[in-house]
Amino acid sequence: MADKTGSQTFDFETVAVVLYAMLESGVTLGSKHYQMMSAVDGNRGPDSFNHQFRKAKARAKELQEQANKGGVGEPVKKTKGGSKGATPATGEKKGAKRGKKNKKSDEEEGDDEDESPSKKVKAEAEEDSDGILS
Repeated sequence: MADKTGSQTFDFETVAVVLYAMLESGVTLGSKHYQMMSAVDGNRGPDSFNHQFRKAKARAKELQEQANKGGVGEPVKKTKGGSKGATPATGEKKGAKRGKKNKKSDEEEGDDEDESPSKKVKAEAEEDSDGILS
């Protein structure tokens, strides 16, 4: 039955925060909720869902205690580039494969390595415009 809407997953901490929000609203995840999950899923029983949520419910209670003591921390600020513009964690260029070397030799690379293609085009355009405008 769950195949109708597709599959979407959430990490453990996200589920714990949702359960924390439910606790703050006075709702406790319980037997009737597990029965509903089982009915919607169609493959697993209510006890299976109960078992799966035990650790997340415990984490939600920890978050509630932290919030009562003064907060759980600051949210992460969104950066300008977003995830699409981020560089890989390995420090390699996008699309580069491990172990492969660039076809250029060290002598051919020179200073061109520091400039991206868009910077080269911009620099060339500025050089051309300086000659025309002067």
